[in-house]
This record gives sequence, C-alpha cells and structure tokens, in this order.
Amino acid sequence: MQQIPNLLSSLRIVLCLPLLLVDAMTVPFWVLYLIAGITDILDGFLARQWGVESKFGARLDSLADFLFVLAVGYKLFPWLKLPATLWMMIGLIALIKVVNAISSFVMKHRQGQSLFLHTKANKLIGFLLFVGMMTIGQSYYILVAWLIACIALFAAIQEGHFILSKYG
Repeated sequence: MQQIPNLLSSLRIVLCLPLLLVDAMTVPFWVLYLIAGITDILDGFLARQWGVESKFGARLDSLADFLFVLAVGYKLFPWLKLPATLWMMIGLIALIKVVNAISSFVMKHRQGQSLFLHTKANKLIGFLLFVGMMTIGQSYYILVAWLIACIALFAAIQEGHFILSKYG
C-alpha cells in the first residue's frame, strides 16, 4: 500500500510512450490522457491520505508531470491555433516560471531547501490545463485558453511572490 502512489507516478511515466505513439485527438489518445491524468490526481492524494509522502515520491511525481506535459504538448501543439497575443502571454508565464525555478534553485543552495510550491492556484492550473486540453478543436477553446492563461499568470506571479517573501 505504501508504494501505490509511487507506482501511479511510474505508470504516468510509462504512459508517455504510448501517448507519443498514438495519433492525437483520437479515442486511444484521450483514453491514455485520462488514465495518466487520473494517476496525477491520485498519487499525491493517496500519499497524503496514507501518510506515505517522501522526497523520492515528490521527485518522481514532478518527473512524471514533466514528461507527461512534454508528451501531451508535443502531440497537441500542432492542433493549437492560438492568437499571437495569447502566445505572448504564454511566453510571459513561461518566463516567470523560469525565474521562479531559478530563484528556487538559488534558495536551495543558499538555505538548503527547494521551493517548488504546490499552491492552490498552481493545483487549480494543473486541473484546468488537464480539462482545457479536451476543448481543443471546439468552437470555444480559445476562450478557455485565455481563461486558463489569465489564471496561470496569477499563479506564476503568486508563486514568485511566495518565494521572494519567504526567502528573498
């Protein structure tokens, strides 16, 4: 029971390969996407519920998240027909997240701890991105993308503020 959260994270890593091999926007793609997304929700929840959180589990979860995002992004990027202004907003969010990651890295070396914050806003963004991807190709997906981008911008700024206010 203690290893189930880590097994779920590992399953998400394994599912990245078939995600890359199936055609995007097909039933097999979305089935794999949903299974991987459910593992992302369950691994941390179960680890907390059962009191089996660990540094290894947190790192494995982060690696699984990163690989999942890369695989899904690679498959769905060609389907994203977003306005230039939205791409600029996404670039700004990415820049802020990079600055946050560098700040966290510096804090780790300066004070011995890393600050990858799982704020409520960051968790909300993860969920919204997961659900929002399923609107690609729908008539309203640009509106959904803007909504997610605005909330993601807030979450990224909030994360940076938390890092600076706690350790800056």
